[in-house]
Amino acid sequence: MSYLLSIVYICWVAIISIVLFPIAIIIRIVSTPFDKRLVALNFFSHFWGGCYLWSMPFWSMRVSGRNKFVTNKPYVIVSNHLSMIDVLAVSMLFVHFKWVSKIENFKIPFVGWAMYLNKYVAIERGGMKSIKMMMSQSRAHLGNGSSIFIFPEGSRSADGQLKPFKTGAFKLAKEMNVAIMPVVLAGTDQAAPKHSLHFKGRHKLTIDVLDPIEPEEYQDLTIKEISVLVHDRIKQAQLISQQKES
Repeated sequence: MSYLLSIVYICWVAIISIVLFPIAIIIRIVSTPFDKRLVALNFFSHFWGGCYLWSMPFWSMRVSGRNKFVTNKPYVIVSNHLSMIDVLAVSMLFVHFKWVSKIENFKIPFVGWAMYLNKYVAIERGGMKSIKMMMSQSRAHLGNGSSIFIFPEGSRSADGQLKPFKTGAFKLAKEMNVAIMPVVLAGTDQAAPKHSLHFKGRHKLTIDVLDPIEPEEYQDLTIKEISVLVHDRIKQAQLISQQKES
């Protein structure tokens, strides 16, 4: 029975994408003259991601700490990375940001095309030219008041354990003198296991927004030290959460 529901859900995801993409185009055309940061389109995209979660009967969602975001203040948002549905889960924050995502995701029909519409930032793994372009585009977005969301692990964790962080996100934060907003995801790896589209069992997905790390707190640290600081805070928050559930 769960296999059948998984198939139905995947078909439903495709239908949602086909229906909502033309609306995204309309929002982009209508709003661009007075919404240079594409805030309206970004929030519609969050709603789009939310539709996938709200319609999945196996999953429940809890978000805490959303109020720690200050409206119209740009952040470098960083999170642990567990599952292909992390992007959908983080949509439930409903705050304005630009994703930094591997270029392969931009090639996904409808969803990837919407990423282009939103002016999200593409990166090609292993390519220095692509990394430089990603950093340049991210600086421009931060300078225009848009937050940037990056998974500093670079790829999904295979076992749920937090991997070492790459330093790009923290270099951006220091160069642009913006706060770093750590976010902790949990449950997404059980809900959507790696290399599987078989969704079974009930799972609780959680997003915990930690306290922002303001520039004054890290200004005397090196880029590497900043990455370790943020890594430790996310790791500690994961341990506390696990202790509460055990």
